[in-house]
Amino acid sequence: MKKAYTMIALLVLLGSMAVAANAQNNGRRLVANIPFQFNVGDKTLPAGEYTIAQTNPSSDRAVLQIRAKDGSQSVLVQMNSVSGKAADATTLVFHRYGNKCFFAQAWIDGDRDGLSAQSSRAERATRKEMAALGVKAEMIALSSR
Repeated sequence: MKKAYTMIALLVLLGSMAVAANAQNNGRRLVANIPFQFNVGDKTLPAGEYTIAQTNPSSDRAVLQIRAKDGSQSVLVQMNSVSGKAADATTLVFHRYGNKCFFAQAWIDGDRDGLSAQSSRAERATRKEMAALGVKAEMIALSSR
């Protein structure tokens, strides 16, 4: 009888793990080759191929995971919803100040709603420093798949 309970508990555990894994993969996954070093929050990531996925697709507070293809780098960033014109292509947007780039937004082809990252302390300081030098911010938009 004890073996039966153990077996049932094991099946319930495996079933719940499968449901959790399936729920995590319901969000969209983007792949982008980012040809420059960039910052997300307080972390600096090297140029390379990255996978971007929403870790909590059923939540109204989006969290994106940006992970290097080789798994060596990963960062989570809380995002806010933004509305605009429907995107013509799946795009990642970066703010560039001099030689520093900061991840800013993600847009999915055909969606009117995108995701926007809050400016980090480092980005605000860099923006202020560059403005004092008369350097204007630029936006860089990269298509992804």
